Amino acid sequence: MYLAYLDESGNTGRKLDDPDQPFHFMAAVLVPEVHVNALAKALDSLVASSGVAASTELHGAALFRGAEGWEKLSPEQRVDLYREAVGLLGTFECVVAHSSIDKQKLALRYGEVDADRSPHVLSFQFLVEKLEYYLRSTGDPMLSRALLVADETDEHRAFQFELIQNMQRDGGGIGHKVILDRIIDTVHFAVSTENRGVQLSDLVAYALNRSRRAALKKPRSRGDEALLKILDEQIAPHVRTYRQTWG
Repeated sequence: MYLAYLDESGNTGRKLDDPDQPFHFMAAVLVPEVHVNALAKALDSLVASSGVAASTELHGAALFRGAEGWEKLSPEQRVDLYREAVGLLGTFECVVAHSSIDKQKLALRYGEVDADRSPHVLSFQFLVEKLEYYLRSTGDPMLSRALLVADETDEHRAFQFELIQNMQRDGGGIGHKVILDRIIDTVHFAVSTENRGVQLSDLVAYALNRSRRAALKKPRSRGDEALLKILDEQIAPHVRTYRQTWG
């Protein structure tokens, strides 16, 4: 079984016209259950060895800005640490999946969106659909099920619970119906500051989102170029399923 850790990047709630955050990304890092504890220990060790407090959260935006405990590391040190952290995806046989929403196109289609059609909920639905199809395709009975572990987001908890239940029963959400039989139980929530798996998913989601925005820029900043390289070398090789940006 996999533990599928989920997190997002670019969340502006129901504000869909923020020019600095045009996309909402949600990423999943699927970790084989036999590697869950070892991955968490490896990330703990990486943080502790960097010279910051051992409890410091691996948060993509803060790590790149040098904030929330990462202030004393140089930009080069922070980029190296980011690279090492996502480099563990390969070490522990992780799988990456992602989905994304073009928020301005969503606004054009629906106007002011309700909570059940927010970028967060829609990207969650599309990501779970892709996970279901991937799990059906593995051909490995030990890796054909997943338990979802998402970052704690009180605003969307009820909608995510209901959506998973509906999809397990008879399909749900917008578009064609996908019945979930490889996602077990419901969606479980963890506080990101206390869960290294969720933190790793945040690093992946931030890299995907910022790289997508960077692709639209000229010239690009050094940080953008560094993250594009990390995405290409450390993350992209482990992407097994994704949904093209919706909107």
